[in-house]
Amino acid sequence: MSKKQPNRLAKLIDHQAFAGSALPRTLADNMQLYTEATDEIKSLLVDCLPEEILDTCMVVGLTAKQVTLSVGSTTAANHMRYLQNAYLKVLKDQSVTFNQLEHIRLVVTNNFDAREQSNLVKTSSKSNEAVTNRALSQNTKRTIAQAADHVTVDENLKMALLRLAND
Repeated sequence: MSKKQPNRLAKLIDHQAFAGSALPRTLADNMQLYTEATDEIKSLLVDCLPEEILDTCMVVGLTAKQVTLSVGSTTAANHMRYLQNAYLKVLKDQSVTFNQLEHIRLVVTNNFDAREQSNLVKTSSKSNEAVTNRALSQNTKRTIAQAADHVTVDENLKMALLRLAND
C-alpha cells in the first residue's frame, strides 16, 4: 500500500515530505536543538517578557557563551536589549543549559510566524526519520544551491550550503 499523495492545496512541506525531500540530518538536528532551547527560554522568561514578544521570540543561534534570539519587531529587540542583563541573569541562574551564557544577541525578523516555524520543524523531523541515510536528490541539491546564491547574505552559511549541495 503506497502513501497517499497530498492534494494541490497542501502546504509545500507536505509535498516535499511525500516526494522524499527532507532536511539534511545536521540541519534537522540544529533545528531540533534550537526548538528545545526556544521552549526552555520561553518557559524561563514567561514572567519577564510580554506575550507579544514571547510569541515571536525564537533561538536562531546557540553557543556556550552566546544565544542569538530572533524577535518580530525593532521595538521588541530594543525592549530586550534594555533589559538584557536581567534576562541574562535569569537564564544563567535558572538553567543548566544557559549557565555559561555571557551574551544575548538579538536579530529582528519581519513577518515571522513562530507557530508555523515550529510546525515546520516537527514535520521535517518526521520526514527526516523516513529518509535517513538517503543521498540528496538532484532537485534538492539544486534548491539548496539556489537558496545559497539568492537568499543568504551570510558568507559562512552560503559556503556551508554550497558544500552540502556539492556532496
